[in-house]
Amino acid sequence: MKGDSFYAQAMGIRHRCYMLFCALCEAMERLWRGKFYFPLLLGITLSAVVFHQAVLGVSVMLVITACMFLFCPDILAGMSSICVMTLLATEHYTDMGAFLPCLPLALVAAVSLVAHLLVWPLELRIGRSCRGLLLVSAAAAMSGMGAISQAQALKPMSLYYSLGLGVMLLGVYLLTRAQMAKEGGEEMLRRFAGIFYTMGLCAAGVILWAYIENWDPAAAIHVAPDLRWRNFVTTVLLTTLPVPFAFAIKHKAHLLSAAVLTASLTVTGSRMGLLLGAVELLLCCCYLVRWGVISKKLMRKILLLGAGAVLLLSPLILTVALGGRTGENDFHGSNMIRLQLLARSVEDFLHYPLFGIGLSNPANADLYPVVEGSMVFYHNLPAQVMGSMGMLGIVAYGVLIHDRVSLLRSGHNAWSNMLGLCYLGMLMVSMVNPGEFCPFPNAVMMTMAFAAVEEAVGDPVLTLAQLNTGWYRIWIGPWEPALRK
Repeated sequence: MKGDSFYAQAMGIRHRCYMLFCALCEAMERLWRGKFYFPLLLGITLSAVVFHQAVLGVSVMLVITACMFLFCPDILAGMSSICVMTLLATEHYTDMGAFLPCLPLALVAAVSLVAHLLVWPLELRIGRSCRGLLLVSAAAAMSGMGAISQAQALKPMSLYYSLGLGVMLLGVYLLTRAQMAKEGGEEMLRRFAGIFYTMGLCAAGVILWAYIENWDPAAAIHVAPDLRWRNFVTTVLLTTLPVPFAFAIKHKAHLLSAAVLTASLTVTGSRMGLLLGAVELLLCCCYLVRWGVISKKLMRKILLLGAGAVLLLSPLILTVALGGRTGENDFHGSNMIRLQLLARSVEDFLHYPLFGIGLSNPANADLYPVVEGSMVFYHNLPAQVMGSMGMLGIVAYGVLIHDRVSLLRSGHNAWSNMLGLCYLGMLMVSMVNPGEFCPFPNAVMMTMAFAAVEEAVGDPVLTLAQLNTGWYRIWIGPWEPALRK
């Protein structure tokens, strides 16, 4: 009898735990699908920036991430908080060691992700983006073979880049693609775009607060704050700028957010932000005309007003472009270094043509002073691939970019066009700055974006059951006939 009583009590406790778990899952899913989740992330991030509590802010975001992974069926809920919290790195941009106290919470979030996959298993699906990621994974892991020592290759920062640009991105793609195939629909794409939207607004808020804290009325027009992280934030802004334009198709009020992001780009003190931002803004205006948000007549008037504003502000724009606005950047000096790095990439490729000198090789540190936690960048995507990854890298990134472009061309709708503009922004950034060679958040953002593009255009995917008929089907083309068999 006692045994029966103990069993009954155990079953009662189990039932209550299960009901509590279900209630928490329902609450977290309601929060994720509601209107307040992204404003919550935005509020936490900006509060941490304003009160200079970046470490506390990251800790809170990691707790939210762990809770979302544990109790929300949609894995994107946890991934969104991870992406947004990267903007808190600006406070300790040159001293990332300040975030080491957050490591235990990061481990908890990782365990929560494993638990999520056990509770809500995903059916892996492989789409067109996978082939390039597999090749990039191999190229990143093999980069520098014969050029760097084993000790150098196994350093934590070396592994961060060699694994982060390959295996990690492949894992992010598989998880994101599986979740998107499970959810599907425009509402899923809208929530995914909300991640980029929130990151863009966070970046704008960080820049605004930097100006408020460093405001000098006498020098405000001619001297911008010396923001060591301006290129990172500019990259985020250029990548996320098209998103409000997509939301404006249904609600034109989102154009106010687009104006905020555009204004933020112009005051970062970054030449890249001025030039590339102008190009991307023009393309976003064409996007509005393409999807009927504004008429061609109105667009012509807006372009004329914009051209007039550029002429009026041309002296100030020229000052920024020549690098004198922060009082530190020398236009000719910085560009000479970039030219020298391009020349070095050719030399490195000729010396190590197969695998390059390696992503973590410090050989070019005499030209580019390394910030803690970064590799020695050539500041140009083709040069980076050629110099650090050799011929294998050229083939891998060639296939990756080819597949991504063909994917964008395979279907035309508002979401895929918007994500294509985001990718164009990242590619333009990568011509003058690290861009896609920063594993987190830049490369992760693009990997997730193309998982969303595959869903938006209805691109065929292979399931594990289909893959059992032969792995060769991943590599052959054209894709659609092979995938539809």
